[in-house]
Order: sequence, then structure tokens, then C-alpha cells
Amino acid sequence: MKEIYSTVAFELQAGERVGIRVRRGQELSVSGARVWLTRSNDSVDYFLHDGESLPLRQHEMLWISVDADAPSRLLFRLAGGSGSRVVDAINSWWQGRRAGGIAGSRLGLRIG
Repeated sequence: MKEIYSTVAFELQAGERVGIRVRRGQELSVSGARVWLTRSNDSVDYFLHDGESLPLRQHEMLWISVDADAPSRLLFRLAGGSGSRVVDAINSWWQGRRAGGIAGSRLGLRIG
């Protein structure tokens, strides 16, 4: 059996910002509050509303923040074979966050 796609979901709280480097991401979908997204090598900012998605480019950098007073869930669809590193990155981020060692505004993740 061959993995074709994986998905990773996480939630951003109101006022929280995150920087994410995309390696093999295919698409970002938003559920909940509107998010404000800036991507590397692009002069346009994006506002994604509940249910909207954005195709991702390999090796781009994303800066994402919630543009509301409510949380938003981000769902990354990834090309097959990249899931374990993503899960490790998310778990590491979550553990640091729970321990109070990482501020949301300084968070940097690698997706895929």
C-alpha cells in the first residue's frame, strides 16, 4: 500500500501568529474564523474564510494569523510520504506550547 496524501490539522487562537515552511504541501483549508495569510514571493496577502482553501507551492514560507476574535482550524493536505515528519513537528510544537516555552507569535513550523 502506498500513501497518496496525508492531512495535518491544528488550531490557531485569536491573536496567534505562526510561520510555516511548506515542503510538500498541496493545499491549505480553513475552518472557523477568517485567517490572514502572507506567502513568500507573493506581493498579495490572502484572507481565507471558513470553508475556503488555497493551493500551496513547494518550498514556500507562509505567515498565518487569525483575523477575528475566535479560533480557526487549519488543515494541510500533504503529498504522500511526508506525514511522520509533520506529526513530529506538530507534537514538538504542542509540547512546547503546553509547557509555556514557546510563544505563539514566534512559532515556526515546517510542514511536509
